[in-house]
Amino acid sequence: MSTITVPLEKFGKALEKQIEDYQKQVRFAAMKTVNEVAFKARNELIDEYPKAFTVRNKNLPKAVSIKKATKENPVAEVSFPKDFMYLNTVGGTKKPESSKNLAFAGDEIEKGGRLSSGKIKQSQKPAKLLKYADEHPTKTAGRKNRKPKAFKTVGKHGYEVIGIREENSGETKWLYSLQNQAKIEKKWDFDGLVKNVAEKELSKEFDKQLKKALETAK
Repeated sequence: MSTITVPLEKFGKALEKQIEDYQKQVRFAAMKTVNEVAFKARNELIDEYPKAFTVRNKNLPKAVSIKKATKENPVAEVSFPKDFMYLNTVGGTKKPESSKNLAFAGDEIEKGGRLSSGKIKQSQKPAKLLKYADEHPTKTAGRKNRKPKAFKTVGKHGYEVIGIREENSGETKWLYSLQNQAKIEKKWDFDGLVKNVAEKELSKEFDKQLKKALETAK
């Protein structure tokens, strides 16, 4: 009877290599999983955006960006690089950055005072409207220079408003309300949406990616 003897250290090296190869595939699967789920979260955020806001600029929600994970650092970052949107994602009190009040556009500005991007036209901003009125005072004699101009007054709620009177009817259209602070509701639960997608998708996506990684391992 013949026997075959294999030194124990041979098994150790082979097992060590197999574990190392498996770990590589696990890291690769983890990276793929996190990135796939991050993009699913991005799609969810974009889909939910029009449910929370009036969409003036269709490209704005697409600004949601992904910093992809790597094998060395399997962490993906989902962010929205628009600081002015922050309070809409968490809620809170908005205050002016300078001593000036916050200006909230009324229906008249919403109807015709914005560009296709959603930004307010330069000529329709409060400072420009009031500057034009100061530089073009209404004359009392004749009908020259009778074009309606913006004016500022105190509204019924106690804060300043900017209005303009219709040329024919004399009806006042309210363009802006000026406030020193405003309560902003959380309309777009950015963090919550990302976490919900992660909790729902991570486990099954990892199973899928690990299976694929092991099947295609070289």
